[in-house]
Amino acid sequence: MVGPSVAATPTATRPARRLANPTATATSLSNRYFTLLMNKDVPGLKRFLSPAFQVQRADGSSAEKKDFLAKLPVINKFELTDMRGTQAGGTLIVRYLATVEGTVNGRPYTPGPAPRLATYAWNGTRWQIAANANFNPLKG
Repeated sequence: MVGPSVAATPTATRPARRLANPTATATSLSNRYFTLLMNKDVPGLKRFLSPAFQVQRADGSSAEKKDFLAKLPVINKFELTDMRGTQAGGTLIVRYLATVEGTVNGRPYTPGPAPRLATYAWNGTRWQIAANANFNPLKG
């Protein structure tokens, strides 16, 4: 007699619950992301970044998870404002403004409040950041 296969075993994963306040959750997650970066917490980032993670920067550079972790930006301080989160199932998207002082790709980075767009994916047990896009502030 053959026992049940591993594939038939129930898992601990579950669908994302409907958030009462997607903006509050997205604010917390985005602050966590920047704090992990500021602290250069590579083990924490490895867990927090989705395996599919991508970043697109305003200077045109980009990276996937492995390359991003190998060359983290330097963040001296940050402030996130004007947060707006929306959720559809296991996807949480947030747009916001980020004021960051630091260094990206060896160059000083202090653009003022710059628009950002981040996507978080529910992995069955927790939210992970899947994408982060940075935009330059509009100059008139």
